[in-house]
Amino acid sequence: MKRNLSLLLIIAILLSSCSSHKEILKNGQTYDNFRGFVPIDPIEYDDKVLITENGKTINKEIKLLTGDEIFQFLNNETVLVSIGQVNAAGGISYLPVTISAKHSNYKVTMDYMKFATLAQADESGSFIGFNRVGVGLRLITLLTTSEAGINIGDLSSIGLAVKAGKVKGTLMIEVVGIKSKEVTTLLPLPSEINQTTIQNAMQALATIKSKIYDSDTKLYPQVMAIKPDSSSSKQRHHLKDSSQTENIKEIKPIDNEIKLQIGGNKLTSNKFQVAKSLEKEAFDLLLIKNINGAIAKFDECEIIFPGFHSIYEINKLLKAEKSKLTNPEAQKWEELYSSILKHYSWQLSDEIIDRLNSAVHK
Repeated sequence: MKRNLSLLLIIAILLSSCSSHKEILKNGQTYDNFRGFVPIDPIEYDDKVLITENGKTINKEIKLLTGDEIFQFLNNETVLVSIGQVNAAGGISYLPVTISAKHSNYKVTMDYMKFATLAQADESGSFIGFNRVGVGLRLITLLTTSEAGINIGDLSSIGLAVKAGKVKGTLMIEVVGIKSKEVTTLLPLPSEINQTTIQNAMQALATIKSKIYDSDTKLYPQVMAIKPDSSSSKQRHHLKDSSQTENIKEIKPIDNEIKLQIGGNKLTSNKFQVAKSLEKEAFDLLLIKNINGAIAKFDECEIIFPGFHSIYEINKLLKAEKSKLTNPEAQKWEELYSSILKHYSWQLSDEIIDRLNSAVHK
């Protein structure tokens, strides 16, 4: 009798577990504590890092590190599998399960990383999360399933499912921050997923991994994965559910993700502050119709912080219209201010936007 009761209990637990997994897949829920680090498109890391030299710790530009110093900095290794379910709008929700749902799209990212984990702060010094900076190998499979229950976290299972017609998709290989002629030669060019391309890809990646320590291999650390601070997200949801809606604008988790990708540590935050100051100076000159001075400041801002706000697009517009803006009385100035407000006001401060509006409607 006791044996039967135990058996029934085990069956109930298993059924409950299966039901929970199905519900997770059905709703596409994301669990911040489970997913940990999220893979991103690699972005070259450009900052100083802390290393030991002659018995002393020093900050040194990462691009000036020797091979031995890079290995000193990249002192961790991991193999990470991240499974994201792709929704109709192209967004990705990372899932804490590896079993597929029926008629669903997935992006499965398998990473080997040699990395350092860096805590990051924003321009105000507030903690925004972690990023993993390093080099490595990345295998990406984009999958469409026709049946449920496929183990999409395992390459051999994917290969068998493709052969059985249960999965369709493509295979991509990325070598991140590892440069040598031999590595380029070894890189396969798969066009589709099947057992042969998977086997060839794994063999090639194993060989490339062994080349990391070769003397002629150059390493360029990249930001490969990020983990935004979950407390800001929780605070945002709390405010969204309360009456304090006016405070929601102050919490920008998307901005934090962008800052994590571009570095986001104290040094990068200093660059952010400098770029913000230069942006204001450029608009000060623009609003007194000093076209040459404004272009020079926008150029300086772009050098300090490439991609900052809409600086590149605004400066490109100024240079294209420069000949028509040499006269401070020209009607073209009002058209310019209107165009900036309409097309390039992303992330501009309220002060700058108000001043542009005043210039247009005076």
